[in-house]
This record gives sequence, C-alpha cells and structure tokens, in this order.
Amino acid sequence: MAHMPSEVECPRCHHTFDSGEVRPVDPGVVRWLTEELTWSGQEPTERMYASCPYSAGDTPVSRQRFIQDLAHRGVPETRDADAICFLVRK
Repeated sequence: MAHMPSEVECPRCHHTFDSGEVRPVDPGVVRWLTEELTWSGQEPTERMYASCPYSAGDTPVSRQRFIQDLAHRGVPETRDADAICFLVRK
C-alpha cells in the first residue's frame, strides 16, 4: 500500500502544502518580495503577478499560489468597490 503524503495547513493564511516540502512558500515569490521590490501601500494584483516570474527568474507559480504565498508573508489581497484586486503591503 502506497504512503499518501500528508498535507499541512498554514494557520495564518490556510495555504495547504505537502508536509514533505521544506517551505510552504515558493522561494521565487519570497525572493521577488524581499529582494526585488521596495513598495508599500496597495498595488494591483495583476500587475504584481505579471512582474513576479520575470523578476524572480524562476518558473512562474500559479496566480492562486502567488496570492497564498504573499498572504502567508503578510501581504494580503483585497478588493475595492469595483471588484479590482490589490495587494496591500505595509
């Protein structure tokens, strides 16, 4: 009988990841957030997502994973009255 990998849920952002992963957050997203960007306030999610793969130089992550990883690192996504998504960084 094959051993099924167990999933772990982050208590902060509820991102689930395989317990065998070293980190729940994609290293390319972390590098993009900590080394490539110096912004605060709110920025459109789509523009930030489009810039991440090119900036980090890694294989792009899915938009959902990008949002979850940033939420885990303290950068949540919000929507304005027009339903436009923004990333908020303090």
